[in-house]
Amino acid sequence: MPAVQYSAQQTDHDSLRQLIYTPIEEAIRLLDARQKLPQLELLDFDVPEALTHPRTVIMFRQIATPNHEMRRAVGLCEKYQLNLLILSFQDDKFSSHNSCKHALGRMGFFNGLGRHGGKKIRYSTIINFNQYNGRPFRECETFRGQSLMKFHHDLLLQEFPQLNTNNIVECSEWFIRHREKTGNLYRSYLKLFLKHAILFETFLLSDSELDFTLTRALPAFREITEEFGIKPLIVHSETLELEGDDFWQLYPDHLHQFAPHDRRKTAR
Repeated sequence: MPAVQYSAQQTDHDSLRQLIYTPIEEAIRLLDARQKLPQLELLDFDVPEALTHPRTVIMFRQIATPNHEMRRAVGLCEKYQLNLLILSFQDDKFSSHNSCKHALGRMGFFNGLGRHGGKKIRYSTIINFNQYNGRPFRECETFRGQSLMKFHHDLLLQEFPQLNTNNIVECSEWFIRHREKTGNLYRSYLKLFLKHAILFETFLLSDSELDFTLTRALPAFREITEEFGIKPLIVHSETLELEGDDFWQLYPDHLHQFAPHDRRKTAR
């Protein structure tokens, strides 16, 4: 890409980031202030029952898993004394074409950088992609016959003993109901972050995710901001310098021993 084009695109991306994201300390301050404002009781939708803590951070992930993105979220919640709530979606469909979903079935374990700067990664495929592609997550099982969701959730709680099952909430019914009501789940979902919680998320501007960001997430964000006069509180779940990098979907290498690989194959 020519330098002039890249510079223009980068400016647009920077403007979009400034529009969407709020620095975490400011987001906490605004959340505290907004929860005291009675006029924000006008939200015309039900809030997930588990959302009861006044200082809550939400991550929406089909499956809660201790990858590097989640590790950053847990660390920030500990630093700022926030309650982490992970909303899972077991009725969503597993897809090998979605990079985040694919990483749940073929786990990559990061062991630092090599002498030339490349990532040292070893992979374990833990489910049969041909068997489960297109099926709901609740039906997917690892090669050891364990629920894929239970495996990842158990691994998360093993890795972070400060969390418990109350930090993971299955919200398929809520997601499906609001998606059917609005035609775009984010029109309801982002309202949660006006006063009920802070969202940890990264809306990617890469080729693979740009269409979703521009046609689904951003229009919902702008509609809600215009309707209420304030924007949803969203904190970047990744660091800016590594935005969109596959590092966030990788796991620490010490977790490799727990991956339920196919014992019929020697390569992991």
